[in-house]
Amino acid sequence: MPDSAFEITATKPGSHAKPLALAPLKEGLAPEKRALAEDLRALFGVLDVSVRRYALRRHLDASSVTRYLSGERVPSWEFVAGLIDDVREATAPLTPAAEAALHETHRTAQKSNRRSSEMQALQDELAGADEETRRIKARQRALEEALMDRERNLRESVSRCRRLEAQIDDEQSAHRADVTLWEGEYEQLRRECDDLSQDVLFLQEALAVARAELIAAEGQCHQLEADLEAMTQGEGRGQGASSLMAALEAANTTASVAELVQVVGDLEARTQQAMARELVSAASRSRRVEEVAALLSGLQEAGLPAHADTAIPALVMTRPVAETTALAGALHRAGFEDGVAALLRASVELHSPCDIIGLCLGLGRDRLGELAESLLAAAFVVRPTADVVAIAVWAAGTDAEPATVTALGPAVGRRSAHELVELSIALRAAGRHRHADALPAEVAERREARDVVNVIECFTDRGLASEGDRVFAAAQERTVPHVLALVRGLVQGRHSDAAARVVDRAVAQWPAADIAHMITDLYVTDHLHQSAQALMSAMRNSAVPTQLLFHYLDEVSPGAEAVVQMVAATGSPERTAHLLTCLENGGQAHLAEVVFQQTLAQKPTGHAGLFLDVLACSGAAVMREADLYERASAASGPDMAPLLLALAAAGRNTAVGAVVLGCTASHDMSDLVLLVRQLHNLDHPLKPRAADVLHQIVVAVVQNWPMEEQATLVVALAQAGLTHDSGLLTTRAAASRPKFRSLLKSEQTKHAQKVLSRTFWRKGSHDGPTALSG
Repeated sequence: MPDSAFEITATKPGSHAKPLALAPLKEGLAPEKRALAEDLRALFGVLDVSVRRYALRRHLDASSVTRYLSGERVPSWEFVAGLIDDVREATAPLTPAAEAALHETHRTAQKSNRRSSEMQALQDELAGADEETRRIKARQRALEEALMDRERNLRESVSRCRRLEAQIDDEQSAHRADVTLWEGEYEQLRRECDDLSQDVLFLQEALAVARAELIAAEGQCHQLEADLEAMTQGEGRGQGASSLMAALEAANTTASVAELVQVVGDLEARTQQAMARELVSAASRSRRVEEVAALLSGLQEAGLPAHADTAIPALVMTRPVAETTALAGALHRAGFEDGVAALLRASVELHSPCDIIGLCLGLGRDRLGELAESLLAAAFVVRPTADVVAIAVWAAGTDAEPATVTALGPAVGRRSAHELVELSIALRAAGRHRHADALPAEVAERREARDVVNVIECFTDRGLASEGDRVFAAAQERTVPHVLALVRGLVQGRHSDAAARVVDRAVAQWPAADIAHMITDLYVTDHLHQSAQALMSAMRNSAVPTQLLFHYLDEVSPGAEAVVQMVAATGSPERTAHLLTCLENGGQAHLAEVVFQQTLAQKPTGHAGLFLDVLACSGAAVMREADLYERASAASGPDMAPLLLALAAAGRNTAVGAVVLGCTASHDMSDLVLLVRQLHNLDHPLKPRAADVLHQIVVAVVQNWPMEEQATLVVALAQAGLTHDSGLLTTRAAASRPKFRSLLKSEQTKHAQKVLSRTFWRKGSHDGPTALSG
């Protein structure tokens, strides 16, 4: 039962209980204890139970409860928390503001009792340490699981890579075996083709002879038939009936060229083509060169070119080389170019290498050098390698030797890579070094870039690396498109070092416009490494104006900025830093800023830190403290988080301080809170670097901000869930200014309602507690 006349009316909603009396508070009680006792008595009155009943309910001593409610003794927070829970069950829970206010009142009252205050502080610290321990353990478990997952993925990736490497090796071995087999089959087929070509020529010649013999036999038969019929029908009629063959023989010996053409036409009309061809062949073999030329030209004009084409091979086989030369000149002067071509073609197929050179020398004396060059070019294309070398040997020391060197060009353009290697070896072996020396330049000039790479590979495979180097050097002297195609071909053939040498040589010799063309072409064809190499080499070359180079790059798609971004994304920290320095020195501040921002935003913190360290060592303007301060002052706070972490990773504490001063110069609370949060979000879980940055931020705030703004920032950090950072700032600020904690408390409680009277807890005698209604 209550032992005092002091009463507090506390009723549950909808019930009517008797008033509960508690002993009045003693005079001289400390204000803190009095305030706590009044709050506890107000809560206890809501329960509408006696002290003894409540003590039994809570397994407490009734006298202790009485002392708590009378203010003689400050209870533990567990008692207060239990009382709050009982009120929650009896009516409704306290509002968060009311509970926080009661907690603060309890702490204030405990401070009057030093031992209780210290014990409570230790308990709070223990609870906080326990919470931090559990959080760290949870984080440790998460990191261990993540590490195990990454290690498992790494093992699987390594295993897949090994399997793929083994598969690639197997496929390459199989392909090499196939290529070797196909090359053998190709060489065998080529030899068979050469043999068959010789057989065809031999058979063609034998066929021509057989046809001539047939015509002669048929003529003899006709003659005998005519003689027999003459004897039968009388002498007079026999003299007037000459045989056709006799007429042909007479025409061959006595008729003019025009008459011969007319006879051939008549035979063609009478479907006697074989006789007509034989007549033309006979006339070509027996008549003077001038008449043969006139006969062949006349047949062409009469629309009978087939007979001329048939007669030319036999003519070449039977006539001396000098007469063949004279015939070619006569046909050329007569304008019968098809006949000249047929004559040269037959000479290429039928003449020996010695006769071919003799024919060339004769054509040269007749001032028909173009025909001689055409003859040699055709021979070098179609004749076997041994014959080509023999022709070059026969031409040595003669006027035809320069033409044989020139004739290598068409042969290089038509023959396979293996044939060209064999030709070069054979020419060297025969002492034709002038021809062999001209071969690489012709290969580089006439073959496509990919073919040039194949020829170089063939020379290298045969142990002739010097010959391959000559071809490689000559190929780089061609036009810009060809050199670019050569680079792509080398990369596709896995000759990256050679491609790099081509790029460096081009940068050293080409003008800025061509270099920009090369950089852009390699970029759009996904040869990013070579494109980056070309740009970096050009920027290292003092002879290439940087502004002019980037002017040309901007004239075509994708533009200079895209290329610079690619170089920054694919390069090492050192190369990226060198790129930025070159851009700064070349007056490309905009592109330098692109490199700076991209590296910080897209690269890991360690990579970005090394990048900044190289820039600082090289004295780059972007790393000057004044520039860093201006950058941070003008930018949004969270945007500076990658830069701060990278500077911390590089160990550039002075630069970190400059950026921190720029970030805190505006005294923008929300901006700074977002910066702190972003630092935590971007920090590495295994190699944290945010702590050093946050320390400098705290120092800068304490040194430069008014104490009121510092207190506001502490509250803002706490409200953002950054309690650890809020505590760091509180500790630092309190150590610097003793009044900070009281100012902070005022800042924390200035919007909270004070728990000082019953009106805080009740709406009225019948409506229930105000604080509990929330």
